[in-house]
Amino acid sequence: MHRAHFLMREAMLAAGSAASLAALLIWLGPPGNDLAAHVYQRTVFLHDGFQLWNNFWYGGRYSFVTYSVLYYPLAGLFGIKPLAVASIAIAAAAFALVVCRQWGPLARWSSRTFGVVWAGLVISAAFPFALGIALGLLAIWSLQAAKRWRFGILAVLTAAASPLAFLLLAIVLVGIGLGMRERGRRLLAPTVIIGSVGACQFLLTRAFADGGRYPFSEFELGSILLFCSLGAALTWQVERARMIRWVFVAYGFASIATFLIASPLGENIARVRFAALPIAVLVLSLRSWRPLPVAAIVLVLAGSWNLSPHAWSFTRASIEPSSEAVYWQPAVDYLSERLTPSYRVEAVDTSGHWAAVYLPRADIPLTRGWFRQDDFPQNEILYDDLNGRTYQQWLRSLGVRYVVLTDAPPDYSSKREALLIRSGRTGLVPVMRGAHMTIYSVPRPKPLITGPGKAEVLELAQTHMILRIDKPGHYRLAIRYSPYWSAAGACITKGEDRMIRLDTTRHGRVLLQFKVDAGRALATVVGAGPRDCV
Repeated sequence: MHRAHFLMREAMLAAGSAASLAALLIWLGPPGNDLAAHVYQRTVFLHDGFQLWNNFWYGGRYSFVTYSVLYYPLAGLFGIKPLAVASIAIAAAAFALVVCRQWGPLARWSSRTFGVVWAGLVISAAFPFALGIALGLLAIWSLQAAKRWRFGILAVLTAAASPLAFLLLAIVLVGIGLGMRERGRRLLAPTVIIGSVGACQFLLTRAFADGGRYPFSEFELGSILLFCSLGAALTWQVERARMIRWVFVAYGFASIATFLIASPLGENIARVRFAALPIAVLVLSLRSWRPLPVAAIVLVLAGSWNLSPHAWSFTRASIEPSSEAVYWQPAVDYLSERLTPSYRVEAVDTSGHWAAVYLPRADIPLTRGWFRQDDFPQNEILYDDLNGRTYQQWLRSLGVRYVVLTDAPPDYSSKREALLIRSGRTGLVPVMRGAHMTIYSVPRPKPLITGPGKAEVLELAQTHMILRIDKPGHYRLAIRYSPYWSAAGACITKGEDRMIRLDTTRHGRVLLQFKVDAGRALATVVGAGPRDCV
């Protein structure tokens, strides 16, 4: 009875502090770094339902299915802010239950620290990840209580909320399993469950692979390895820390593999840093904070790694002026009158990425959005050696007619682009100047569809396009290729530039539709060619 009271008290204390701080930050603080992405995708879900493709970001990209199939339906039902506060509070309560059940009063300061620092996730606005971590911690708690069916359901929900959170759950369980090898029979069922869910996630990723990658810096890998090395060293000779010592080893090896193998995951695996301080407090508590000088150094290192991204995001968001719709209204008005469906727009990305919300809401397709892994390799030039000639080539290759440059602080990937445009060396022609932005016209722009005859895009929607072609032939369509595109009387293939190649035997209107069925998904998983071209 006393133990149950202790667990409930620590869980409520952690959840209450996390919910209070998260609510203050989300309602009174500046918009979170990733908030624009969630605002727009929630809008898409409410307007168009659970679509698997979006033509208005990045020249086309997979939507929901490769990021979170659970978060946006819940955000549509409850709202972004209430769901964020609930996710953070549940994660804090679950973390307290897990660590205090395992280590008792020794873990109470770790759980209380988690309740404070985890609320900082609001500043990054990594809300699907927050939901996934909440479910993953509940899964671990269920496993502690030997509730295997409940664990299995929560593991599936974790993967549905955030594949990254599921990966971290799997890494933690691998580490715990290595530390409990003598209890192999008890680990069989969780291993089968995690393996099965992981296999399903792999097949889903394979079926909807887009070839993108997220950058992973050597500095961030070094930070992870330092964290893992210190964690392993401080727990290696501590018997009561045996359960977690191998978690640091597993996480270190997983991070090295992620660094070496380019993928959409990339540096996202470093999000463990958002709990680095409470993890360090737990490790040091299990050592009775000895030796004290070492404990002090570790605490400072963990705190700086944990809190520095929040401080950076908060500072950047505080000077972001473009989060309101009125800021973008002049661009929306100008482009809605003049942009035809045969072209798209490049909005020089800002630190808050709010162009990715307000322009696509007005059916204005963009070259970018807010999923950095979709920049590579298509928009990699913006991160590399950029000059007027290569910039114009890039704009024309993506069917850009207008470029929007604002006075908002640019994203780090757009600083050189903004400086280049302002230098006048791009050949772009100013066509509209407003209080906060200038819109430029691209000289001699190329439309989205080019080929041997006259062709144009009559309609561009989330998951379909209507083209008008005046003669049969081989056409390039500046929309990202997917094996799920189909068109009657036409062959759709992937060009070397990853864009659609359309071979049609007739003229007139051509309807391209994004359709997913079991047969095509299976063919994609096994690497078979598009059946339209048999």
